[in-house]
Amino acid sequence: MKKSKLLTTAVLAATLTLSCGLLAACGNEHTHTYSTDWSKDATGHWHVATCDDLKEGDKEYKKDFAAHAWGDDDECDVCKYVKPASPATEISLNKTELALSIAKTEDTLVATLNGTGTVTWSSSDETVVQVGEETGAVEALKPGTATITATITGTEIKETCAVTVADAYYVIGGMDAAWNKVAAFGDANVVYFMPTETEGVYKTKSFELPKLGNFQIAPVGDTTGDWYKKAFNGDYIKPDDTVLSKNLGGNIAVEKHGKYTVTLDLTGEKAVVSGVCDEEINDGEVKDIYYIIGTANTTSGWTLATDVAAVGNYAFTENEDGTHSLTVDLARGTEFKVAIVGMQWNGALDEAAIPRKLLGNNNTATVETAYKLTWTNSENIGVGLSGKYTFTLDPDGGEHNVLSYTFETTEATETAPAVLRYFIKGSMDAGWNSPWDDTRELKAVEGQEGVYELTISLDANVSFGFRSALQNEDGSVNEEQKDWFGYSAFTIAGNTASIAQDGSNYKSVSKGTYKFTLNLSDPENKTLTVAFTADEGGATTPDTPEA
Repeated sequence: MKKSKLLTTAVLAATLTLSCGLLAACGNEHTHTYSTDWSKDATGHWHVATCDDLKEGDKEYKKDFAAHAWGDDDECDVCKYVKPASPATEISLNKTELALSIAKTEDTLVATLNGTGTVTWSSSDETVVQVGEETGAVEALKPGTATITATITGTEIKETCAVTVADAYYVIGGMDAAWNKVAAFGDANVVYFMPTETEGVYKTKSFELPKLGNFQIAPVGDTTGDWYKKAFNGDYIKPDDTVLSKNLGGNIAVEKHGKYTVTLDLTGEKAVVSGVCDEEINDGEVKDIYYIIGTANTTSGWTLATDVAAVGNYAFTENEDGTHSLTVDLARGTEFKVAIVGMQWNGALDEAAIPRKLLGNNNTATVETAYKLTWTNSENIGVGLSGKYTFTLDPDGGEHNVLSYTFETTEATETAPAVLRYFIKGSMDAGWNSPWDDTRELKAVEGQEGVYELTISLDANVSFGFRSALQNEDGSVNEEQKDWFGYSAFTIAGNTASIAQDGSNYKSVSKGTYKFTLNLSDPENKTLTVAFTADEGGATTPDTPEA
């Protein structure tokens, strides 16, 4: 019986709980009851009172209020409230692709909304294309590609436009002695090539070039040291063009001071450059004054002279027959070129400046290759023997400007002939800081003036080149590099397959023994002959007939 009474009491308590809902104490006399079901709206969920003494608006009418707990869907995990569907909002642009060029650097993108909201604009690459954050106005800065994105502010709703800015070219050099590179459009001091009515044909405005001014045509935006690899130089001049010519530095050059229009034709397999002289500018009766520039000039060195006074005693005097002459003491080991007073480097007479052969460069047979005057790897004229030199310059305006000279020594200036010694330098052993010793020196071949040989073992893929240094009077080596001979310095003969180009240097193809022969007897055609024997078991390279 006792067990039955307990069971009856438990059932009664459960019945009361189910019929009255949740209970809450009200002082010591009353307990409120609340619904077991959730009430809910967009802000959250709660329980409401079910007893008669609490009405909506009373302080304790609501209980257990909490914000919704959203799962992976739009339904609350607690009360099962479902988010109401938001009004559909879409965005579209007037263009999804846009082509810009140097002739059309600006445009405006327009966004249309199906719904309400504001739009924010952005560019994936602001160095190529900029866009107004609020306006959609775009501006091209340089060739390339970028994506313009229009986003409904505060949402993930967006649309994009792919922008392509066409390649563009400009004149580098010419008026600008510093050869400044152009990173972007819009420089008023830069001469750009603009599109014409013919697709693929571009022209400059009429612009001024100095006498002997020279230039290349470079791509906008490439400011690296390798910009010239994408540029168009004197190799692209239209055949038989009477206005433009290729100078010794490979640049495009003009003979006369004037205004020029240059055309770049990209319609064929190879670019073609042509020029028109719109106006020749007469500089009056100004005569060219030539002078020695370089370390041989102890007054001004390599500083360009704006007047004769700056030259010191190194200016040539004009003779009645139109030649120019200069007598001057020069010290062994110094170097020089011949320049014109008042002209910047784009007008100076050096290997990178004139549209005809360099005064005194290695195309002029009258400059000796022996001890009195020598060549440097930079094409300067080097002084091999201290003494008094009398130069005669004949600037005939034709294919050859001839610099001849006579030489005499005095007791005060006579010294031993300058002796150059040659070494290999590379990534082997001690690396590029390899020693100036017998293991790396190319020794003079007896009975063959200007010929030097070295046999050396090299691993595969060793990068190397050749360097020269002066010999001191005591027979030791002046451990300071005089000249550097890289890949472009020589015509390669012998087993040419055993070495390869490695940037501006050479590279060994296989491990083995290499015999290098430098022939420097002809400054116009320096040769490197290679013989190769593979190590036992090593890879071999095909024999190449010797030149």
